Amino acid sequence: MARVMRSAAWRRPVTLKGDRITLRTARPGDQSTLERLRADPEIDYFMGVDSSAANVLWRHVYLGDQSGALADLVIIGSQEQPIGLVSLWDRTIPHQAAELSIWVGEGYRNGGSGTEALRLALGYAFGELKLHKIYLRVLEYNTRAIRTYEKCGFRVEGVLRDEMKVNGQWHALVYMGLLASEFSGQ
Repeated sequence: MARVMRSAAWRRPVTLKGDRITLRTARPGDQSTLERLRADPEIDYFMGVDSSAANVLWRHVYLGDQSGALADLVIIGSQEQPIGLVSLWDRTIPHQAAELSIWVGEGYRNGGSGTEALRLALGYAFGELKLHKIYLRVLEYNTRAIRTYEKCGFRVEGVLRDEMKVNGQWHALVYMGLLASEFSGQ
């Protein structure tokens, strides 16, 4: 049953154009650029990865069949170069839902690229892929991301207290969700 979501639509090449950015299916040449961008302590911090050398594996970017994601959509900036990544993850529950993850590299944040990438990905997920729900997890201190998610229609569905230990301190993990019927695309 969980395979219902893995229709041919998940593996078709995708290009979604916005005003500032484009989302497209990952290509083999994207990996090195994405790994350079992902090697950013700020991304580690907001993803809850301790800055220790033991966690360097978290910075590796897996794409396509290697990633396990249903869809890896590379965020392409105005210079036609990758600036981040949006992934939709199948969580083995056959209810037409997917978990979303997104990150934007240093130098490309705070200009609306993440918001636009998120809206394009949600339009794709609810439109072409016909998903019922997109959900995500975000650390309580990542207020910039939480504001962006709320701007796109996500609602807080729950909070797990002291769920993740980051750099020696415990933090809550916020669960947020968005239903297809709630998404306006704005």
